[in-house]
Amino acid sequence: MKRAEIDALMRAHRGRARPVAFLHILRQPSLEQDDHVFLCEHDRELTIVDLLRWRARCEPGFTGAAIRALARVALDEPAQFGHELLDAPALSLADEEWIELGDLVRGKVPEAMLQRILDRGQGLPLPRAPAPSPAESDSFADLFAELADGPLPAPGPPLDAALAPEAVLERARNAFSAEERAALLTWLAARDVPRKSLLPIAFSAVRAGELSRDLCAFIATALASRAAWEAHGLDCFLAYLDRGAMAELSEVCADAYSRARPQGDAARGLLSAMHAASAGGLVAMAHEALAAEQHPRALAALAALTCLDPPSRLSRAVHDLGRVAGEDSDVRELFELNVRLIKHGHAREASFEGLVAAIHTLADAL
Repeated sequence: MKRAEIDALMRAHRGRARPVAFLHILRQPSLEQDDHVFLCEHDRELTIVDLLRWRARCEPGFTGAAIRALARVALDEPAQFGHELLDAPALSLADEEWIELGDLVRGKVPEAMLQRILDRGQGLPLPRAPAPSPAESDSFADLFAELADGPLPAPGPPLDAALAPEAVLERARNAFSAEERAALLTWLAARDVPRKSLLPIAFSAVRAGELSRDLCAFIATALASRAAWEAHGLDCFLAYLDRGAMAELSEVCADAYSRARPQGDAARGLLSAMHAASAGGLVAMAHEALAAEQHPRALAALAALTCLDPPSRLSRAVHDLGRVAGEDSDVRELFELNVRLIKHGHAREASFEGLVAAIHTLADAL
């Protein structure tokens, strides 16, 4: 993109650099010299996701500016750096880039953070708790008995491993605590009760404000496959969206993708399904907001949608937004941008970083 085009976009976005970078420059498959100069000038306004997208569009061996910007985030916002980069799965900096990052922050960040950066440079996996064995999962029966004997009244009798799944399902619907509900659903999943019976209970709890770590972990485990996202991903996205729980949604997506640990075509398939489910939820949100003339909410949905690479089957739904887009210039601009993106994308560039960017954009706008 030529500098004159960038300057025109800056005027259109009232001098704000991040929307220009996020909505225009970093949506290009490759960057020109003027693009790199602009990003260097405004790197302090970019998020970690922006910086990773910048790095991905650099030629191999020429990622230094983006890596230096990431090092600056580690110094200025260590908690954010840890959460969004070190804790995130599948963020594939090259080994030498992790090492360069470590050299840039050495002596300026806590030793534990430096060691984590260097570990990633050696290709060491993220720490992960081992899955319980079938024998250990049977111990949930003891947990249920303890819960039933606790200070809060239980809605049914103590549970054991021989109890019929139908009775446990009913108790999960009426659990007396978030912890019990998550434990019940996990117990049922370990006994091959299909997720189509379990996830609606979990999503209803999310809509009711139940956002415990245990329940989020159960949902992430149940959604650790392409088939699961194709069947239940839209319901998951809308459940967290209805509650405004964007941070929890981001954690569920990261956890699900980490548990799947896909490679090659499997990774592309899973990411395509995650993008499709999220895009479907954003299209529904945008349509509802435009019909109700809630332009800020519509803009949030349309801006988040630009981060995704949904499959072409959603093209019709995106085009249909034009019927309710109205005459607001900002809405029309984002609508037309999404039409162009879905026309030329075909979900070939679906990435985990793009999914995180969509959720963060939505959270920032709302």
